[in-house]
Amino acid sequence: MTTNYFFFLLLIYIASLLGTFFYRSFAVKNKIFSYLNERTLHAKPTPRGGGLVFSLVFVFSIIYLYFNHFIKFDLLLVFGIGGAVALFVGYVDDVKNISSLKKLALQFILAFWILFIFKDGLFRDLSLFNNFVAWGVGLFSIVWLINAYNFIDGIDGMAISGAILILSSLVLITIISSQDTELLIIFSILLASCLGFLLFNWPKATIFMGDSGSIFLGYIFSALIIYSTMLDKISFFTWLVIFGYYLSDTVVTSLIRLATIKKWYGTHRSHAYQNLARITKSHLKVTTGVIIFHIFWLFPLSICTIFYPQFQLQAAALALLPGILWAIKFGPLYSNE
Repeated sequence: MTTNYFFFLLLIYIASLLGTFFYRSFAVKNKIFSYLNERTLHAKPTPRGGGLVFSLVFVFSIIYLYFNHFIKFDLLLVFGIGGAVALFVGYVDDVKNISSLKKLALQFILAFWILFIFKDGLFRDLSLFNNFVAWGVGLFSIVWLINAYNFIDGIDGMAISGAILILSSLVLITIISSQDTELLIIFSILLASCLGFLLFNWPKATIFMGDSGSIFLGYIFSALIIYSTMLDKISFFTWLVIFGYYLSDTVVTSLIRLATIKKWYGTHRSHAYQNLARITKSHLKVTTGVIIFHIFWLFPLSICTIFYPQFQLQAAALALLPGILWAIKFGPLYSNE
């Protein structure tokens, strides 16, 4: 990376930082708040929709990079155009509260867009039946990840620090392994955009990212997983390791609720990290704990998947197991107690 590119990343960070500062005043003035409800853990109404800023900064950066010949047209379509639609859907939900069915339908449209743009690389050599199955699995998986990222946005700093940890790991992995320029560019500009928001969302948060941030990040990460695995740049097992805690918590929590609660799909605050935040009376301790877990457990395991690919499955199991056990002990079953 050249000095000019590092300067470009610095501008992205500053734009996200200042944009969030001014948006917070706008949200307060226009009463765009997250009010107290059955899912929230904050003590007072807090401005939301802050994800609009870092999402817009990322989208405009992608558009700029395309017209300056740094990325290809298909990446503009997925990360620029698709990303803009994802943040728009999320922000409308932040302001107007879209119904669950409409939001789900829009998420499937976003998932379809990713698969449609990348279809030649994904489905080219498949039979008609396998093609049909692959589309179904792909659509479900993308919609799941979009919602899973929304699930982890339940305490201060959790979702944005998660994005920063994941992207920091991906930047280092890309440098070590594939050195794919386009992926490295996308990872780094999204990282710079998210860093600008962290200051305001760190416990005690003065603004929430809202669905404009969580739906956008879930969509972008879904597209990155598909694109990088399609090109054999980053292994699927590496992705499993990097997302280790967040995937294990959301999957186990959903399965337990599905088995034990009639309206399992409703809003709740029974994730392990949310219960621990209530127990400790501190968002900061829980968010910091997850950060430490990622740095000292998940990141080394992700590096292991690069240098020792024959042990990728074992690394993924080791990455997921602590979060699974944590979710079983402190998740919905603990809430029921």
